[in-house]
Amino acid sequence: MAEDLTTITWRSVEWIQSRPEGLNSNNVLDYFAESPFWDNQCNNAILKMQTQYNDLKDLNVDLRKMKGIEFQIVHEKAPVLWVIRKQNRLSEWSVSPIATFYILNNNIYQAPDLYSIIGTRILTSLYYLHIAFNTALQEVEFHPATGYTWKGANDPNASRKSKVQQDPIELIDFRNGADRAFGNVTRKMQQQLAQAITQTEEDNLSAINELNDSLMAGTPGEMSDSPSQPMATGKKIILKYDF
Repeated sequence: MAEDLTTITWRSVEWIQSRPEGLNSNNVLDYFAESPFWDNQCNNAILKMQTQYNDLKDLNVDLRKMKGIEFQIVHEKAPVLWVIRKQNRLSEWSVSPIATFYILNNNIYQAPDLYSIIGTRILTSLYYLHIAFNTALQEVEFHPATGYTWKGANDPNASRKSKVQQDPIELIDFRNGADRAFGNVTRKMQQQLAQAITQTEEDNLSAINELNDSLMAGTPGEMSDSPSQPMATGKKIILKYDF
């Protein structure tokens, strides 16, 4: 099983100290290449190996002419922050993002995807709901004659109970209802996410075909893989939930 790289942080003090100029935009990818996030089979590594003995400096131009996995700096605020994207280049004007990494104060992290963030938040909420329900159920007792009652409810010396305390069965019904609601929400999220991804892939394929047709006709479409100019084939995935 592959290691979850979103759980680790990488830093090389020795590498930083060996560079008098420190970490900058010219050597940040060299620093990133020392980390476990790097792919030795990527186009950056192949092109660097092929050009290390010549005067070719503009590697980005040649990277756009290659297909396959590559790393690109998409945002920077030197000398503190760099954002690096791992992507699969399909053509000179088309890329498919795979993962995003960021370097903050010389520490390298992998950014989690949206699915992982939402899943973690939901699991955290369910954990505390589970604790709350179990704590409340510890105060419930059952008798064949009276059914579910709160502990001490039949005590003549106990103070007057609230409506919720008089009907502990409501707590159980609410918990069962919450479980059903969560299951329905999860199923709908999965279905709509799958539909949205399928539709986006179809739209992207259609846009790429249109671009190829326009290129053959001599009228290239306006597309860019620059971080400041989003690709024309990109499409937002919007999920709507109707309960």
